[in-house]
Amino acid sequence: MSPKAKPVSNEAAKAKKIQSPVKKFVFTVAKILIVFFVALSCAIAGILGGAIYGYIKTAQPIRDEDLEIKILTSFIYDSKGNVIAELTGKDNKDRELVLYDDIPQYLKDAFVAVEDERFFEHPGIDIKRIISAVIGYIKNGGNIEHGGSTITQQVVKNITGKNKQSLQRKVQEQWNAIQLEKRYDKWKILEIYMNIIYMGNSYYGVQSASKAYFGKPVSELSLAECAFLAGITNNPAKYNPFTEQGRKNAKERQELILGLMLKQKKIDENEYNQAMKEELKFADKDASDNNIKVQSYFVDQVISDVTKDLMEQKGMSREMALTTIYNYGLKIYTTQDPDIQKAMDEVFNDDKYFPVTNSKGTPINPEAQKAGEHPQAAMVVIDPENGQIKALYGGYGEKKASNTLNRATQTYRQPGSSFKPIAVYAPAIDLGVITPATVIDDVPVYMDNNNKGKPYPLNYDHGYDGLTTIRNALKASINVVAARVWRDYLGPDRSIEYLKKVGINREDEKYLSLAMGGLNKGVSPLQMAAAYVPFVHKGIYYEPTTYTKVLDRNGKVLLEKKPEYHPVYSEAAAYLMVDMMQEVAKPKNSPYPHSGTAYPRVLLQKGKMPVAGKTGTTSDNIDKWFVGYTPYYVAATWYGYDNRVKPIRLVNAEYNQAQIIWQAVMEKIHEGKEPISFPQPSSGLVKKKICIYSGKVATELCSKDPRGDATRTEYFIRGTEPKDSDLCDVHVMAKACKESKDAWGRTLLAGPYCPLESVIDRVFIQRKEPYTPTMPGEKAPKDIVYELPAGEYCVVHGRPAAGTSNEYNTGNTGSDNTGSDNTGGGDSSGDTPPDVGREFMRDTD
Repeated sequence: MSPKAKPVSNEAAKAKKIQSPVKKFVFTVAKILIVFFVALSCAIAGILGGAIYGYIKTAQPIRDEDLEIKILTSFIYDSKGNVIAELTGKDNKDRELVLYDDIPQYLKDAFVAVEDERFFEHPGIDIKRIISAVIGYIKNGGNIEHGGSTITQQVVKNITGKNKQSLQRKVQEQWNAIQLEKRYDKWKILEIYMNIIYMGNSYYGVQSASKAYFGKPVSELSLAECAFLAGITNNPAKYNPFTEQGRKNAKERQELILGLMLKQKKIDENEYNQAMKEELKFADKDASDNNIKVQSYFVDQVISDVTKDLMEQKGMSREMALTTIYNYGLKIYTTQDPDIQKAMDEVFNDDKYFPVTNSKGTPINPEAQKAGEHPQAAMVVIDPENGQIKALYGGYGEKKASNTLNRATQTYRQPGSSFKPIAVYAPAIDLGVITPATVIDDVPVYMDNNNKGKPYPLNYDHGYDGLTTIRNALKASINVVAARVWRDYLGPDRSIEYLKKVGINREDEKYLSLAMGGLNKGVSPLQMAAAYVPFVHKGIYYEPTTYTKVLDRNGKVLLEKKPEYHPVYSEAAAYLMVDMMQEVAKPKNSPYPHSGTAYPRVLLQKGKMPVAGKTGTTSDNIDKWFVGYTPYYVAATWYGYDNRVKPIRLVNAEYNQAQIIWQAVMEKIHEGKEPISFPQPSSGLVKKKICIYSGKVATELCSKDPRGDATRTEYFIRGTEPKDSDLCDVHVMAKACKESKDAWGRTLLAGPYCPLESVIDRVFIQRKEPYTPTMPGEKAPKDIVYELPAGEYCVVHGRPAAGTSNEYNTGNTGSDNTGSDNTGGGDSSGDTPPDVGREFMRDTD
């Protein structure tokens, strides 16, 4: 019989009843949470799995041709089939391939030890390495001891050029790495890796790096040198052997790699100790550079363009594109004309076009001499029929290294007034808001509220010409006219729209200085030359090109460069710009007081070959330009200093050098070419005889302007010409006294007492909007002396003394008044002189 159970107390029973629902609730909540988290995990896993599956399905596979390594010479040809460059490892410092068998085992082991310890075991990705990299990163306080990517993954990344930190990129990289391992032996993948990795200072692959840093081929490297070289690729800037700190950092990493090689039993204790003690001897950087065959500026640009197109069209990384160019036996056919390039080379290597001292041996530009700078220039010549670049040169003198600064394509300088045709005049002409005969009053204007009440913009001579046509404003490079057209007729948005059409994007520069070429970011000579092409070729812009096609080693077309073009201006508008810009190279040929800004320095074939263009000068004479063209070629030339320390002003003796260089090169390349006129459109243009001070149909008075015949036969786009009834209203005839002038030098109107021999019929001008000075001491426009002095009469001849016998101008002014002239000459009887043009009276204070 079992012992009798103890009775349960009321308190215990009560507690049990209370605990039972609590436990039940907690258990229920726990189950719900577990189910929720399991469901959430499954959902996340499903989403993640689906995303990963999608990433894998859309991964671009690595092609065999992407990985093929053959050291074949690539050739670059000019437009006539001559070889202008041979690209091989031995000739080009930045890349030289080496075969697996020629790489020391020490170097292979060093890379494997530090970059991918289990390279020969894993299938392309290494889970242990990824975990180890994360742990090492945490343990070392954020310093990376080694990455998580395998060597195979790094090959994929270098070939595809994709390095964005994203799950998609990493999944696709790992997938491609696994696929790569299935198709290629480990040694082949390692060979590719060691030939495409970046080793700093523009060196790719271990062979070029070995020659640059140690002055010998990779096959001759010692263990210590191999370990040093293998450490650079982790951070080429930090481990740069050409700097003292870089060598120190690289030495520390070398020792780490040697330790890893010992730990992984790739070397023994003796080898380790000997390598640790070895003193490394580095090659001299300058000596390394001097052994390299120098590429021309043109070849540099061709390689840059082909590299860009291989990346964009073939999906190559930059590293793979350069490998292909330098070592895969390509044939690159360029647009270079050897005769034009030769002419340019001769001028740019002739010191007389880059003067530094005068005939007495005194420095021409002391500021430049003090800064240790030599004058520089750059030039580009383009065929306007297709946009092909025929020649370019990127700096003064002999080119001494490949891939140096190319000022023709890589330097962006302020263009000054050479920007006016493309930012102001051509767009406004094309839109029909102005014509070559449109007259703008060149007077002081105040367009900058921050200029403390001073006129802005100023003209180059700080003077003002008054009534000026667009043609003459372009000819003499008048800033006021360009600014007023840009602001009042064209507008910033339309200006920028047209600039974009000619390959110059300035969406963020909607300010007035744009009209005069004062930019936030400058332009290159290549951009300027290309932007002028539409003027010569029917208003059509061509993307400038340096090559026509690229063939692979089997003769198959790898790239083909067909001209890309689009219309910018109407053919009629383009021709009007050509016709106006020819004035820039012409002498004074009308009453307008200026010759063209490029005359007489730009004069091809003694003036027989037509030339058009525009000069450009920036503030404080920092930059000088001439962008011009003939019916054959368009060329842009820049001249100035690199301004490495501070901006260097050009002095008077240097002001015309851009034009002189342009003239010298273009004279050579036009030798023997027949002078032909710029082609004129067969329709769309009309002619009218106009007055250059009103822009309207000329009258007889226009030809009698005291400055000379002010009439001109002008071209117009049909529909924009003045009507036959729209006659000049600027010129007026009045009787004047040749002996009396006001404070501005104007001949005053004849009074009633002026002797007949002093009275002349004179043609004056009268403005629609009278000129009134805005500020005290303001410069008046120069044509004020020809303006009708409305209401102002002779102050020389007063009422004659009683009894004097003489013939006076009584009644010959169109008035019956015979009283005094009310200007102070004699006593005043209250009579007033004839009221000729009183509404045009001026203050002369």
